[in-house]
Amino acid sequence: MNKRRILGFICYLLSLACYGCCAYVTYITYTNYISEMEGFLIFILFWIGSYWFSTFFTQLIHVKSKEGKNKWLVSKRGRRLMGDATAVISAALICFWIYFYVSRYTSLLSFMNK
Repeated sequence: MNKRRILGFICYLLSLACYGCCAYVTYITYTNYISEMEGFLIFILFWIGSYWFSTFFTQLIHVKSKEGKNKWLVSKRGRRLMGDATAVISAALICFWIYFYVSRYTSLLSFMNK
């Protein structure tokens, strides 16, 4: 059980590392170090990787007892805090990419340039 918890936390840390890579790729795209298409494709790869590691985390900390009951290796509050943190980071990154696209390729935000 302890090994599953440790592996779960490793997967969670890898998920956060992928989000860090997403943020870095977003930054270097925003500063025009790489093209928008290249940045977006790299971003999507890391974003999918973070989703996978988050799923692995959930699967590793959820076990069934011998009686068939569900058992969690992390408390409900801990799971909620970690899940909410990754959800907020993910939503913020996606919202920034939407803003990035709208500000550069549409005239919807043209009032901000005046």
